[in-house]
Amino acid sequence: MPAIVILGWLIVLPLCRAIWYSLLSWDGVGPSRFVGAQNYQQIFSQSIERGSLYNALILFVFFCLIPTGLGLIAVGLLGRGQQRSNAVFRVILFLPQVLVTVVVAIVWTWLMAPFGTGTINGLLHAVGLGPVVGPSWLGGFSTALGAIGVIAVWLDVGLCFVLFLAGVQRIPADLYDAARIDGAGMIREFIHVTVPLLRREIGAAITITAVAGLGSFTLVFEATNGGPGNATVIPGLLVYRDAFTLGDVGGATALGVSMAVIIFVITFGIRWGFERRAV
Repeated sequence: MPAIVILGWLIVLPLCRAIWYSLLSWDGVGPSRFVGAQNYQQIFSQSIERGSLYNALILFVFFCLIPTGLGLIAVGLLGRGQQRSNAVFRVILFLPQVLVTVVVAIVWTWLMAPFGTGTINGLLHAVGLGPVVGPSWLGGFSTALGAIGVIAVWLDVGLCFVLFLAGVQRIPADLYDAARIDGAGMIREFIHVTVPLLRREIGAAITITAVAGLGSFTLVFEATNGGPGNATVIPGLLVYRDAFTLGDVGGATALGVSMAVIIFVITFGIRWGFERRAV
């Protein structure tokens, strides 16, 4: 009962109040007016709202799917035999997870500057692959969202790798020995032994990274603040702008509730799909 009371007070009650706020036209200070589902209709009728959902879907691929795939490949290459105990390699890959996201955004902003010693463009120029002044990766309409995605991959691939490495270590070595006796090579061993027995870890990795990707705010806010134009605007950034800059608490809350529902459906579907066949 104490746990139920605490959860109800800290989670259920605020959620119910948020749903109620999403049905109001309210600036957060003055009187409110009930507008029903009008705030939710605006999410799909306004171009900037639809664009933010589209950008969130693209970042979902970078935050979730690509790091999961790279983590699996890294485990397939390095997660066997004595290399399982390579703590240095695990620390290097996991290091981005312990860094403050604001610091990560600032450093990558420097690295993706148009020119300068130590920047990506500077390194490309040093090896003869680019001009002195290269593209502004975070400032171009066609490259900004992809540049954010690259940073997201760098952030999350280490987490996925560590999760999968822990899962590989619980797989009995007899299964790998049997596969080798049957003539399975490294690739077939990875596909038919490692991946099927890592379903639980894959589900956990996708769930964690999906929540991080769909609910991302700090990285985009510090790196581009939604720019250039609205090229990198995401729902989390719109919630902040609508509530604290434009004074539209009802619209911001409606978008936040909608994203909460989307995140719940996606993560629940992922967990159900992987957990029901996990070994």
